[in-house]
Amino acid sequence: MAVTSLGTGGLRAEEKYVTIVNPVRSRELWKNKSLKPIEDQYKVIEDFEKKATWLIQDDVTRDEELVEKIKNFNNKQELGIFLEISSELAMRARVYYPINRPWYSPEAVFLSGYSRQDRIKLIDRMMKDFKDIFGYFPKSVGAWWIDAYSLNYLKTRYGIKTAMIVADQKTTDDYGVWGQWWGYPYYPANNNILVPGNSTVLIIQWALRDPELAYSGTGPKTSNYSLQANDYISQGLDIKYFEKLANVYFDQRNKLGQITVGLETGIESVDYIDEYKNQLEWINNNQIKDLTMTETEIKYREVYGKNPEEVRIGDWKMTPNYRENLKLGDRIEYRKGMVFSDYFKKDDSIFLNRIYTEKNLVSSYRFPYQIPVIILFLGLGWLLKINWLTVGFGMLGLKIIGYLRYSTVEGERMAGILIDNFRFVGITDKIRFINQDFSNLVASSMLKIEIREIYYVIWFIVCLLIGVGYGRYIKIRLRQGYGGQAKNNEKSN
Repeated sequence: MAVTSLGTGGLRAEEKYVTIVNPVRSRELWKNKSLKPIEDQYKVIEDFEKKATWLIQDDVTRDEELVEKIKNFNNKQELGIFLEISSELAMRARVYYPINRPWYSPEAVFLSGYSRQDRIKLIDRMMKDFKDIFGYFPKSVGAWWIDAYSLNYLKTRYGIKTAMIVADQKTTDDYGVWGQWWGYPYYPANNNILVPGNSTVLIIQWALRDPELAYSGTGPKTSNYSLQANDYISQGLDIKYFEKLANVYFDQRNKLGQITVGLETGIESVDYIDEYKNQLEWINNNQIKDLTMTETEIKYREVYGKNPEEVRIGDWKMTPNYRENLKLGDRIEYRKGMVFSDYFKKDDSIFLNRIYTEKNLVSSYRFPYQIPVIILFLGLGWLLKINWLTVGFGMLGLKIIGYLRYSTVEGERMAGILIDNFRFVGITDKIRFINQDFSNLVASSMLKIEIREIYYVIWFIVCLLIGVGYGRYIKIRLRQGYGGQAKNNEKSN
């Protein structure tokens, strides 16, 4: 198959680097569930004396045999976290997992499919599990999509330095990610991972795309024009295409050229290990410097300090304010202060729509209405001499009501309180006391009363009205009392 969109010149960038990244999921998802896939992949890297970053999904930390193999890697290897969520991880983090969804569905596998509060629980659980096994918190993470809220938390709480997301693709695997710098590393905005900005976490990309052939069209037939061995081989291409595409990313107009190379351990690595070896051999022969993900951020900072004013990849021109390709008729203006809605709330859609267009963006500004409302109510309460004990008991009552649950399990009716998402304490219609964890399915489907913020406001207003009414009642009674006493005094005189 002829490919004419790429130049055939030699390596040209002033500094040329490869970041080898291998995501490692649970062996339950591997084609070959023995240790052979990771042994084969590591042997290729070791034979060429290369550095690599292995991003480990949380379920791996409970596979003692696999963990022992990873711990025996040489000191050139970096370990990080692959931020994919599994049902087992969700249970350990005390978070509900979507029911009857495949593991790779975006609302299940990505942090963006969960509320902000649950994202923190999931991240904390992953970090704790990693540290318990390896003795430290990692500095690199990855997933095909990472929402900006989660990335900020990873940065501020755990000091993450480098993150990897998927390169632009419109519809592949139910994931649409589109609009970032075309295949080139960048520091993102703090509230939008696709927009260049002032964050200190460097974004690198998985499966760097052909800057022309991967632009038009949808699905794998388009996105498989990439540096991934399994992608371009499925297009009938070979190592020659890899060479041409890599050369494009080592553009002489940039101070630094970077490519990401890797295979998903146990999945793509099983069938494409020979092509993986061809890639590393080409990298070795052309003296491309290998860096871990953390080292890539360090080098990028040394070369640029911050995002460069202009980057060129083929016909693509990228700046902090826009990306443009006049040949393809593409121009995306980066709008400051605009975010995807998953920055605020969970996205439970079956398609991850992160296409950078106006209709998919919302303002990052949210008026803090809670603050003036609280001040107003406190002022009214003080002015009207409200009974704060009544308010407090009412607020507590609403909170408790939110934990009440009712269900029928195997014909037995039960009612009680869900202490966290899974721990149920209650009694059944057979007068049986229960104090146990329920499954994700049972716990998440129990009947409950949804207590919204507005209910607390309504209760406060009710207390105000009761307070005003009671106050007037007391005044009337007092007046009547004084009036009656005056009349009695007159009679006695």
